[in-house]
Order: sequence, then structure tokens, then C-alpha cells
Amino acid sequence: MSRENAGDLTFSEQYNGPDPLLDAARTHSHEFGLVPVSQTTASTLTLLARLLTPVAAVEVGTGVGTSTLALLRGMPTAGILTSIDTNSTAQGAARDLVEMAGIRPGRLRLMNGRAEEVLKKLAPSAYDMVFIDSEPSTLERMIQPSLRLLDTHGLLVIHQTLLKGSVADPVDRSPRTQAARGLLNRIAEREDLQRVLLPIGEGLLLLQKSP
Repeated sequence: MSRENAGDLTFSEQYNGPDPLLDAARTHSHEFGLVPVSQTTASTLTLLARLLTPVAAVEVGTGVGTSTLALLRGMPTAGILTSIDTNSTAQGAARDLVEMAGIRPGRLRLMNGRAEEVLKKLAPSAYDMVFIDSEPSTLERMIQPSLRLLDTHGLLVIHQTLLKGSVADPVDRSPRTQAARGLLNRIAEREDLQRVLLPIGEGLLLLQKSP
């Protein structure tokens, strides 16, 4: 990453913050050995949810709740977020975070288990938005199950698609980077999807079914 780009990222993080609750959650994430979404990513998720106004949304990768809270803040007050993770202890911290934010507990439905299995159990075409925050090596097998959940105008948002400049660096041939590159290349070949790749945080890929 160039010095100029690094400066832009630092300035953006400062400009889009601070957020005491999310800042505390990020510190808590590191105690669990988890990497939370950046402040700019969280702000973007809130804005996307506010624009899309999802009544029902799904999140893959609860963590301790940084993206969970960001999504709920943007969703309508009647909107319900279903959040999936294998770490039930971290999910408990996420529930506490949402309660501290003054959000009605009934708006968050936590489901513990492997995302690939849980996604298949959710109702098809019943959700307005799906957010996936998972390692690049597991992302691809979640795309079709996630698209199945979305209604006609639903939005799929995928995190960790640029890996802070690693994907754009031709010298980086690590398995993690190769997995992210392969995903992006295969998505680019699909005519059934509209796509926008945003250089925000670890990279956000926005997908919507073609009309």
C-alpha cells in the first residue's frame, strides 16, 4: 500500500469516527483474537442499510458485534437481523453490545453454527440484505446460498475482498490472497450479477441480481 493511500485510510477512519461503543467493541474483538470491521466499513454498512431499509437481513460472522451494531443502526426500527457465527461466547458479547446501544433485543436473532449449513435453513427470497464477513477461502461457497435468500432487489455485501492492497499486489501469491483473487475473477464472469467493488476497509464487494 502506498504512503498516500495509507494516509487516506487513516484520515478516513478519523473523519468517520469516533464511535465509543464500536471502539470499545473493537478492543474487545482483539481479546477474542478476532479482527473487527473498520470504522469506515461500519459507517458504510449503516448507510447501506439506511438506504436499503431492510426489514429482514442476514449477517455471516457476528464476532463481538461491530458490524452487527452497524447494520442494526441503519435498519428500520422494525427490522430484524439474523446473525450467524460458530463462536457463541463472542455472540454473547455482541448481544450485550446491542443492548448497550439501546436497541430492542428482539431485533437481533443469533444463530450458532456453520454458516454454510445455517444459510440453507433460512427461507428463500425472504431477506433484503446479506452481509458476509468471512475468510476468503470460505467466501465462495456462501455466495449461492446467500443469493437464494435475497428478494429481487436484495443486496449481498461481501467483506475481505481486497485484503488491504494484497489482492492488487501481483507479488503477493499467498493462499489467502489467491482465494480472494479467484473469487473476484469468477464473479466478474457472471452475467447474472451486477457488481461494485469498493476499496473500503478490507474491501467491500456489492452484488445484486441482474434484472
